[in-house]
Amino acid sequence: MADRKFKTKMKIILVLSTINCVLPYRRPSCHACFDGICHTRSNVFTAHKFSGQLAVDTTANILYFHYQTNHSIDHTGAFDLNNIKFKVIPKIAFTFGHAVDQKTREFYMSGTVGIYNYNPKSKKIKSLGLTDKTIWHLQFKNKLYYSLFKSKGIYIYDKNRSISIPQLSNYHIDDFVIDKKNDLYFMSESIIYRLKNGTKNAEFFIDEIFSLAIDKKGEVHFIQPASRGIYKLDYSKDSLVEIGAFGNGTPFRVVFDADDNVIYHDIDDEKIYYLTPNYSLCTVSTKGRGRNTKKFVAMSNKSTMQ
Repeated sequence: MADRKFKTKMKIILVLSTINCVLPYRRPSCHACFDGICHTRSNVFTAHKFSGQLAVDTTANILYFHYQTNHSIDHTGAFDLNNIKFKVIPKIAFTFGHAVDQKTREFYMSGTVGIYNYNPKSKKIKSLGLTDKTIWHLQFKNKLYYSLFKSKGIYIYDKNRSISIPQLSNYHIDDFVIDKKNDLYFMSESIIYRLKNGTKNAEFFIDEIFSLAIDKKGEVHFIQPASRGIYKLDYSKDSLVEIGAFGNGTPFRVVFDADDNVIYHDIDDEKIYYLTPNYSLCTVSTKGRGRNTKKFVAMSNKSTMQ
């Protein structure tokens, strides 16, 4: 009986050894750590130079952006994230501000001067005016919001009219977003401010440089390019919570796709990356000097890797 048990045990060990030899375990890449989960990045697009905002049509999952070729020719591109297809938007070259009306899927963009509208269904582009203005940033939340290059304030463009938001007329605007509560967050002189919906004055929010982004639920996120950390607003406590970090590079512009996956422009290597979860575990810590760069360790099957 003992001999039979020993032989059975040896057969099991032999089978397991064979499986391990044929199918060795491979740890997935961990290019970002969000909410304790590793994310793998894919290169969406590489160009000589990117500039301006990223914008996503979350209905069709189409990413819009501006790029310049090695021959210094400007294009505005549209990348279908679902079907992995790329196309150049015709009859428009340089654009900087980008925003999408998620209800109609219309894409708004600013050129050297003026604002333009692109209808992806009819594939037609039309000028909306403001041809004497250089638009810096665009956002769409029920109406089109914009800021001007090297000028103060934020404006609402509605029914061919521009209306200044009076509470913001004394601020130079570097970046801004509107969240699910219609609160407006903006960066001015390296400080983040908030104009709550229905209030008369903007309030100090945090004294740090962040890029701003809104996820599909309309919740505001804060990306720190220097440390590579990413934070979100805890609406129940009205405070920032860290949700993770990017692994390397300098994430500058960040948007969220139809599944709330992160897409970002890395200004170090001039590439646009797409992050998807691979469900390995990870933790984030702060290491380094000066920039307090975020580092993370990925863990899978109780083993660790850098």
